[in-house]
Amino acid sequence: MSAPLYINGVISGHANMLFSIFGGFLFGFFLEATGFASGKNITDEFYFRNNRVIQMMISAILTSTLWFLIFSSLGLIQIPSIWTPNLYLWPYIFGGLLFGVGMAMSGYCPGTSVAAIASGKKDAMVFGLGMLVGMAIFIFGFPFEKDFYVSSNLGQVYWHTLFNANTVISFIITLAIGGFFMGFMQYIVSYVNKNRTESKEYSMQYLIGVLALIFVILVTVLLKTLLPAS
Repeated sequence: MSAPLYINGVISGHANMLFSIFGGFLFGFFLEATGFASGKNITDEFYFRNNRVIQMMISAILTSTLWFLIFSSLGLIQIPSIWTPNLYLWPYIFGGLLFGVGMAMSGYCPGTSVAAIASGKKDAMVFGLGMLVGMAIFIFGFPFEKDFYVSSNLGQVYWHTLFNANTVISFIITLAIGGFFMGFMQYIVSYVNKNRTESKEYSMQYLIGVLALIFVILVTVLLKTLLPAS
């Protein structure tokens, strides 16, 4: 028996769905129990007040990466059977920036907002409403976005294919990047908090606002450049 269990026919589609639902509830429970369903934690990350979210996310990535490597070496999981999406370079960059701006403004991502809504947080409900409006705009505006949405398709990209090596290289590079980024962010947070004053706090808020404005202008120019003229 090896994972993915559903793809390898070990469990049925219905059992796979039940596992997914149970996993979703468990994920939401731990988000709420650990305080990550609070918008303050994510907002503090963007203001460099604390590093909890980055630490949690990178720790989760590194832990799961290590277990993938161990289970793969023991023959308990078939990594090539795990679905990997294609890399659409410019749409991914645009979507990532848009996602980041939304997180900085609201303090929520889709997953944490659902957990926060379930626990009755009103700001999360407002975020959820905005998310639904955004989804509706994307769905109904898709005919106008389609060309950009499917542009710069680089296929499935892995670290090890770039170095013509096996999957172990991908895991080692992931561990190295994750460890470096966690240490770098911890240094930045420590440095900013050591030199933080009220005036610098306001300066940082204005800086974020200016960066958001520049982002909107750049996205507008990018879309005007990439999308075909109607």
